[in-house]
Amino acid sequence: MQTIEFEALDYCADQTFTPARYRFDGDLQQGWEVRRDGELVLTLGRGYRLLRTRQCGVCSTDLARHHLPFPLPQVTGHEVLAVDKAGRKYVVEINASHVARGVASDCPFCDEALPTHCPERLTLGIHDLPGGFGPWILAPEAACLEIPAHVPDSAAVLVEPFAAALHTVHMIAPRAGDVVAVLGPRRLGMLVVAALAGVRARATDARETFDVAAVARDPAMLTLARAFGATTTASNAKDAPPVADGAFDVVVDTTGNPAALADAVRLARREVHLKSTHGREACGLHHLTELVVDELAISRFDQRRPDADVARWLRARAPHPARVAWLAAAEPPTWLTDEADVRRGTAPDLAAEFATRTGGIPRADVAVVDSAQGVDAAIRPRDGSEESLIRPRGEILVHPEADVSSSALLGAVVQRDLRLSSSRCGDFKEALDLIAGDRDLQRIGERLVTHHFDSRDLREAFEVASSRACIKAVVTHAEDEA
Repeated sequence: MQTIEFEALDYCADQTFTPARYRFDGDLQQGWEVRRDGELVLTLGRGYRLLRTRQCGVCSTDLARHHLPFPLPQVTGHEVLAVDKAGRKYVVEINASHVARGVASDCPFCDEALPTHCPERLTLGIHDLPGGFGPWILAPEAACLEIPAHVPDSAAVLVEPFAAALHTVHMIAPRAGDVVAVLGPRRLGMLVVAALAGVRARATDARETFDVAAVARDPAMLTLARAFGATTTASNAKDAPPVADGAFDVVVDTTGNPAALADAVRLARREVHLKSTHGREACGLHHLTELVVDELAISRFDQRRPDADVARWLRARAPHPARVAWLAAAEPPTWLTDEADVRRGTAPDLAAEFATRTGGIPRADVAVVDSAQGVDAAIRPRDGSEESLIRPRGEILVHPEADVSSSALLGAVVQRDLRLSSSRCGDFKEALDLIAGDRDLQRIGERLVTHHFDSRDLREAFEVASSRACIKAVVTHAEDEA
């Protein structure tokens, strides 16, 4: 049994920080009890190891934490570099799923290679699990990756956001000749530029490459984006000539600004990829942050699909036979009801129905909707519940007769066949391996991090990180902090 006591700053719903005294009691095999100011606040099962935090990055999710649907107060921070008793350094995958903890379960999400979407997971520094702005963390055992000795701390602390950036590239799968634009490159966005450039540079045939564009208001960000690998840049400052509609094949929105999504929709020809988790309404939709959390997509439903394409179309969206939640007022076409398990009803009722299904993930694979309200209902059908009607990485299809008057995004989906995709956490091992094998990537911290703070100055770190003067801030813990 181990016991550790320390002081940390809790982040509160009013965006203030309050000092609290924490105590962790337990061990890897028996589990842990977490107390705040003497009160038991969290009981954890086995599979968590105690690590001392060395550094933690400040990201846009941290700055918008009060908008997210998880309890506060909490010690936040999830871009963690930590050390064990022997001084070995680790990065920590933030989702404490059964797989990440190394414990057996009958969880269908973990069984179907979706452990980052396990509904029983806690999330380091975001959902309940105390995060890296405190001097100690409880890290899921199987998700601790040791840092090679030659990788500097400045790069290691960025493995979490770089993994998310690399995951973006895999999800959008750029095609030969594409122009992929990163909208608002700054903290995460600059790493998306670097990830795109890294994948582009590894293309074995020059004819298979694509261009990487950066779109920003700040000229300094455009200059930095070129240093990170952008092949072209464009200004969307108010006094600059407007960037043409449909200027890019794919636009990745990394702004963290809900108003920017409309710009991304206007600029994209084929796809908008959403990375922002700001917790606010955007383009007439209230649950886009939750859409990103679940890595869902929105696209147009083609009700006249030829019979020969039906099976291929369904297999692209879900294992066969697909489970379809039909929320639209119109009748589903015969070709769909013949090939899929189509259920009609309200989103809460269908969520309850699919939750009882055996075999596979107990959700629908696809939802068909005809309004912005239908999209929101498909993402979060029941008040007070963070469970979607649709499986992680599932799809919301917008019926061609949908009312799109309240959403420019849905208008573009129906009228231009635009697709909205999303992603969040990526593969830490892949990201770390890339950094470890690339000297240029090992310098990403030197080039991206503009401000360093002692953990005792967390309030100032957040103030500066929220300013235009800061690109990336990192908080460091003193070795004697407790």
